Amino acid sequence: MSDAELWAAWRIWVGVAALVVVIAASLLIIIWLTARKILTDAVRALNAVAAIRAQTLPIWGLQDTNEVAEDILKTVQAIEAKGGALAGALQQHEVRK
Repeated sequence: MSDAELWAAWRIWVGVAALVVVIAASLLIIIWLTARKILTDAVRALNAVAAIRAQTLPIWGLQDTNEVAEDILKTVQAIEAKGGALAGALQQHEVRK
C-alpha cells in the first residue's frame, strides 16, 4: 500500500469516526432536550395535581357535614316527637277542664 493510499484510507476512517461522533453527539443532544421537556411536563403535571388536590379537599369535608346533618336531623325529629307528645298532652288537659 502506497503512502497516498494509506492517507486516503486514513482520511476515510477519520471521516467515518467524525460522522459517528457527530451522530452520537446529535443523539445525546436530542436525548437531553427530550429529558428537559419531560421534566417541564412533569413539573406542570405536578402543579396541576396540587391544584386539583386543593380544589377537591372540600369534598372530603362533606362526610363530616353529612354526619353533622344526620345528627341535627335526629335531634329535630326527637324534638318534633316530644313536642308533638307535649302538644297532645296539653290539648287533652284543656279538653278535660
